[in-house]
Amino acid sequence: MEETRRRFGLFSVLSVSLIYLCLSTCHVSAYGFGRRQLRFNTDGRFKILQVSDMHYGFGKETQCSDVSPAEFPYCSDLNTTAFLQRTIASEKPDLIVFSGDNVYGLCETRDVAKSMDMAFAPAIESGIPWVAILGNHDQESDMTRETMMKYIMKLPNSLSQVNPPDAWLYQIDGFGNYNLQIEGPFGSPLFFKSILNLYLLDGGAYTKLDGFGYKYDWVRTSQQNWYEHTSKWLEMEHKRWPFPQNITAPGLVYLHIPMPEFALFNKSTEMTGVRQESTCSPPINSGFFTKLVERGEVKGVFSGHDHVNDFCAELHGINLCYAGGAGYHGYGKVGWARRARVVEAQLEKTKYGRWGAVDTIKTWKRLDDKNHSLIDTQLLWSKNTTLEPNFGFTCSTIPQH
Repeated sequence: MEETRRRFGLFSVLSVSLIYLCLSTCHVSAYGFGRRQLRFNTDGRFKILQVSDMHYGFGKETQCSDVSPAEFPYCSDLNTTAFLQRTIASEKPDLIVFSGDNVYGLCETRDVAKSMDMAFAPAIESGIPWVAILGNHDQESDMTRETMMKYIMKLPNSLSQVNPPDAWLYQIDGFGNYNLQIEGPFGSPLFFKSILNLYLLDGGAYTKLDGFGYKYDWVRTSQQNWYEHTSKWLEMEHKRWPFPQNITAPGLVYLHIPMPEFALFNKSTEMTGVRQESTCSPPINSGFFTKLVERGEVKGVFSGHDHVNDFCAELHGINLCYAGGAGYHGYGKVGWARRARVVEAQLEKTKYGRWGAVDTIKTWKRLDDKNHSLIDTQLLWSKNTTLEPNFGFTCSTIPQH
């Protein structure tokens, strides 16, 4: 009987391993058949390149904004393309995230499919998986937001989704709400578990409500409900057999329009990076930040929208980070280089010498200057970070009922 149990146990482990190996080899994942599964590299790293506010127009025919008089005659969308190609070659990211206002909008683009093809070309040509969400200007063209996301998800190497498969359960608002799961590297016992979760959300464009100076949209209740359900499901999966984990996998959020909490930071001592314009956030605080704090898994929210802000600042354990504007057709500041943000997660080594859970999350920025400068490297989160003491207490001597 004991021998039978031992053989059955060995058979079960081998069966699970073979199933997941097949799924990984065949690239069958939550994203559908034929789409590659994202996972950490064999060096225990996963690097994300965030590109925001390209405002791409018509390529070489499109003039630049806010560049020096010497640059202006020779500057076009092709400068944006060259910057992306240069940064992809230098950083070699595992995933590229285009975080909105990818094309110019403002009724300028009458063939937005062509503009998107040119805007996303560096990512497509690199062969690196990439995703996109929309900003407030993208739909100001000949496509609706839904049609744009349907087009984007069909482009080569794109892991973008129009909406999650269970969107109907929540009657979810917007187009471009989805979750990406980053699994452990081959050789790790966590190679079939999501150990880093990305949430990409459609922050909308403009609200139709009257009486507001700024009419930018916000993350709606339906989207927050979807996030909360997805987050709880991923936590349950992370803590269940095989190889159950006793901690929650960290998460990152990408959202074009910054939440109102971004406006809380104005002193240079509070941030890494700079603020050079006001935060143009929604006039309504929908409570999404509170939801993130309650869940406790998200370590960073990454936005665009305000092109000449590029700071990171921490609030209640969550880093609020701007990407800075990458595109030359969108507004900028003369003498202040266009830029993109990089985020890198590093795994810890277990006592058996294998890759385990996420240990640290770092970020930095790449500038499109003469030296392709790398600036503002900072630690966003560490698994071993000591929490501040909680001075609350309970009365153990008094029975509660």
